[in-house]
Amino acid sequence: MLENIKLSFQSIFAHKMRSTLTMLGVIIGIAAIIAIVSMIQGQSEALKSNIIGMGNNTIQVTYEDMTMYGEGEEFWGGDSYLSAPPIQQETLDMITEDPLIDTVSLFHKSWSEAYHEMNMSWPETYAVDSTYFELFPIDILEGRMLTDEELDGKSQLVMINEATRDELFMGEEAIGQIIDMKGVPFRVVGVFAEKSNVEDPFFYDDWTPSIVYFSKGAWPIVEGYDAPTQILVRATASDSIQEAGEFTAAMLNSDLPTYETASYRIPDLQSIAEDLEAMNRTFALLLGGIASISLLVGGIGVMNIMLVSVTERTREIGIKKALGAKRHMILLQFLTEAVVLTSFGGALGVLVGIGAAKIISTFMSMPFFISISAVVGALLFSMMVGIIFGLLPSIKASKLQPVEALRYE
Repeated sequence: MLENIKLSFQSIFAHKMRSTLTMLGVIIGIAAIIAIVSMIQGQSEALKSNIIGMGNNTIQVTYEDMTMYGEGEEFWGGDSYLSAPPIQQETLDMITEDPLIDTVSLFHKSWSEAYHEMNMSWPETYAVDSTYFELFPIDILEGRMLTDEELDGKSQLVMINEATRDELFMGEEAIGQIIDMKGVPFRVVGVFAEKSNVEDPFFYDDWTPSIVYFSKGAWPIVEGYDAPTQILVRATASDSIQEAGEFTAAMLNSDLPTYETASYRIPDLQSIAEDLEAMNRTFALLLGGIASISLLVGGIGVMNIMLVSVTERTREIGIKKALGAKRHMILLQFLTEAVVLTSFGGALGVLVGIGAAKIISTFMSMPFFISISAVVGALLFSMMVGIIFGLLPSIKASKLQPVEALRYE
């Protein structure tokens, strides 16, 4: 077998141009399959992260009254103005210490009118704790971040994004200025860069709202009531996002009175991601089938070149048979050459496919993902192409009669 492989490589390199053109169909087909599978799986991972985990393996747990929804209606989360018992520190500690959970953040969210002199804005207001920005970091353009002490206290300081700054200050200096939210004065200490509403995966990326951040302790001062706390939970891995959210909701619900009609819930986004992944698999099969046509063409090219090779080496086959070579030995030699040719082409196709996948992922800003099973499957498939399309020429070579082969010119 090793001798046959050695002879196969000698034959390939003896006719470099012919061998390259023969392998071209196999290379293109394998490269296309690898790139397509990589693109589909990368997109699937991006969807899984963004839709289920808000882009960073995070899921939101919200206190909701289910009497607000009809039977069978799907829960999507949202703001609630119901009263809820405060979260016990012991419960929060148990949630934080769970191995599935990396970070926990508590916050409130609403929309509040904000004024500066005669200018008005209607920003999304987030009353957050000190761990919130570990989950959703921001880039400060002017001023500074709120400190952990300020965020965990009741400071009347705010950070605003560029949209809020432009609406309230009209190009004037914002740092150190006072804005009014529902009659409560807040001093601006920082302006952060525009960002899409990544906390809500159902908004388009190009939609940039006005946003204001201040401390969670100052929420009752602004809104006049202590709304139920919303919880952000970041899982340690993307595969455990839903499980981490379910554990958190169960722990919080265990502290609620038994007569409560409301409960902490999480959105069932796992089913949405599964539907999207099923759609991606359908696209992968469709595009993979189209790419496989290149392999079919490549296989026909291999069969053609092997038939030419048998014709060119008829006299060689006659000499080997005259010296005692059996039919299976001749068949195995040419079959090995066909398999080596397509396998070599398959290996080159894998490298080209990986390179193409890297370029596509860079330009399309999606995760770079290479499936080992796809690589192994592509190599095995290229070998099968060699066996299938090399079998006919190999059988033809093995059936040559020694006398007729030696007389061939």
